[in-house]
Amino acid sequence: MTVVTARFQFLYVFVVMEVGTRRIIHVNVTTHPTAEWTLQQFREAIPCAHDYRFVIVDRDTKFSEDLRKSVRAMGVRVLRTPPFAPQANGYCERLLGTTRRECLDFLIPLSENHLRRVLAE
Repeated sequence: MTVVTARFQFLYVFVVMEVGTRRIIHVNVTTHPTAEWTLQQFREAIPCAHDYRFVIVDRDTKFSEDLRKSVRAMGVRVLRTPPFAPQANGYCERLLGTTRRECLDFLIPLSENHLRRVLAE
């Protein structure tokens, strides 16, 4: 998800949600998402001893083949959504839509840290 700050800076939000419980297990914000940064977020979100079977990702370039191999090495199957089909990951789309409607429609973040604190709440 992208968010624009009060100073018109674009911020990118990375969210990991457990589908079975609808629990958000990891959120982070950056100004420049890369495959390396995204892989680090997966490392922080997925503990060594876990019961997760798969992760659903879209076809963004951040989810490169190297990243997918690294996530598979963690013991998690990587499922990619079909091209041009945002509704294929309905759980995440609903979460992001709710976040926008409940929070970001009424608040303009001032900075990266401000957005991170707001999302943590």
